[in-house]
Amino acid sequence: MSDDQDLLKAIAQIRRSPYGKRVIHVFTSWAKGDPKHGEKLAKGRDLVSRNLFNSVDSGCFLLSSGDMVFICSQVSAAVIQTVCSRLEALFFGDKPPRANSYGENKYFKVFDAGRDLAKLITSVKALVAVAPTAARPAIGMKEFDSIVRIIRDSDIRAMVFNQPVYRWAGKKPGIEYLEFFASLDQMRKAACPEHDIAGNPALFHMIKAELDLRLMRIIGREIGEYRHKAFSINLLGTSLLSKEFETFMDGVPARLSGKILAEIDRGDFLQHSGDLDALTRRASDLNVPLCVDGLSLSDLQVFRLPAVAEFAKIKWSEQITTMPRRDLEVAIRAIKEFGPDKVVLTRCDSERSLDFAHAMGIPFVQGYLADKMFRAGVNFTEGRNEAPAVSPPRRSAPAIPAQTASLCPA
Repeated sequence: MSDDQDLLKAIAQIRRSPYGKRVIHVFTSWAKGDPKHGEKLAKGRDLVSRNLFNSVDSGCFLLSSGDMVFICSQVSAAVIQTVCSRLEALFFGDKPPRANSYGENKYFKVFDAGRDLAKLITSVKALVAVAPTAARPAIGMKEFDSIVRIIRDSDIRAMVFNQPVYRWAGKKPGIEYLEFFASLDQMRKAACPEHDIAGNPALFHMIKAELDLRLMRIIGREIGEYRHKAFSINLLGTSLLSKEFETFMDGVPARLSGKILAEIDRGDFLQHSGDLDALTRRASDLNVPLCVDGLSLSDLQVFRLPAVAEFAKIKWSEQITTMPRRDLEVAIRAIKEFGPDKVVLTRCDSERSLDFAHAMGIPFVQGYLADKMFRAGVNFTEGRNEAPAVSPPRRSAPAIPAQTASLCPA
């Protein structure tokens, strides 16, 4: 469960637009014998994110070797040096450095993205090849208690994010609605970086329920400040049925009546299919449209989309382009029966994902590339008038995963 591949994808994306960006490799694996190493990693990540992350091109990655690599954009060398010196003090104290994989006696190496990323890629691939690590163990009651304390007692607004869903059909693309969600990965990194927060399904469900309650309180206080026409919240089905959700809905501005969507994960729908009638009645009573989240295209061979759902979110994957034609046709038929105009294609991080959405007549997209094009004022449909009817062309490489702005940025 390392960030090796995510880092390599991020570097590949940065090489297309390197100006003003730096990548810093910190040899935190040298301190792995420290019993407080996990706690220090969490502090180090927080230090980096607070001081160096100011754009979607920023990111922090923990390699399977135990090293930390982070990316920053438009940050001065003096600030980077200061942060790296503080990381040195945090992990190593007064210990002298030894020779690193670049032949330098330093605890860290700063790369200018426009000049010498080839050395970094070679080093990262070598470290990953020789230093694989086992999967993280599942959380136990100790880690569960730690996570719940953070949710209940800490200011978790920095862990609450939003990402738009765009309507790209038509001459003028726009934001259809804004999705709010709490980052479980950020929660894990803060509370138990060495464990798998989803490894124990029962504890994970209770953590998500606690997080849903806190998320509703945070959004309820601040949603009135936003000017978007609609919003969605990623929730458990049990959270939608709770008294707290009814209280949350009572507090939202009148102009948003019918404009708050509840996104329920497909796994939650499957595990609690007996509650589907109760969910649909509750959604109808509170005037809350439902959205099925987390579907893959192959799911549509066995998962029947609920007719009552306002939207269904289907994840784009490069594997879609290699699906057997028969399986692809089954999935496409399911989309057409449900209605392509009710589908959101997520993880749109490459041109091929947008080509597929255009070919299928899917008007809603979400992801890093969609964010980037919208902010740049680029027409989503430009050059796609002759898109194929079924299979998208094979053109571009995967892009860096989406990173979105916090609900309450510092």
